[in-house]
Amino acid sequence: MQPMTRKMTAEFIGTFGLIFFGGGAAAMGKPLIDVALANGLAIMIAAYVFGDISGGIVNPAVTLGGAIAGKINWQDAILYMVSQFLGGIAGGFALLTVFHGTMGHLGATTINTDAVSIPGGFMLEAVGTFFLTTTALYTAMSDRAGNAAPLAIGFTLVMIVTFMGPLTGASVNPARTLGPAVAGNYYPHIWVYLIATPLGGLVAGLLYKFMQEGKTDMRFREALK
Repeated sequence: MQPMTRKMTAEFIGTFGLIFFGGGAAAMGKPLIDVALANGLAIMIAAYVFGDISGGIVNPAVTLGGAIAGKINWQDAILYMVSQFLGGIAGGFALLTVFHGTMGHLGATTINTDAVSIPGGFMLEAVGTFFLTTTALYTAMSDRAGNAAPLAIGFTLVMIVTFMGPLTGASVNPARTLGPAVAGNYYPHIWVYLIATPLGGLVAGLLYKFMQEGKTDMRFREALK
């Protein structure tokens, strides 16, 4: 199997797991802390399992940030994003099969307009994605935290979901939004997530590049050379 095929397969599987377990917990109406842990653990495990293959990024917005920061070349980044979106959609359809219907809209992320405005939801998703991407850039993609990097990323997502879950569903990942939406044919507020989350990743990448300019930069693992 070619190296890029292995990387794309890793990103597909990792994103599938995030949507299947994280979205599944949300669809079942689990307590907020359970949903937060399901999402955080899913991304942490993907980073540990696939870190030396593809980086275990499982998020197109974080991939975009990594490409802008110079951590991932653009050709790889585009192929990663394709795999991540396909993995998310496959995870959504897997939930549709498991639940024999669209229970809980398959964990689709929507804005709770009783608690927050649409612009407020946009800001939350952009800011949440910014912090998730920044954590990934300064730990896993910079080889600064070693084996603790997946823990930092996973717990960052737990923190985000714990706060933002009741307000926006705490997607911070366009694949996390798109997968259940396509499988369940449920698209309210989808434009917010598909614009806000890449914007958060983009700003994180630009800021990282600015902050690190002039420094000797370490490569993002052997898998991403």
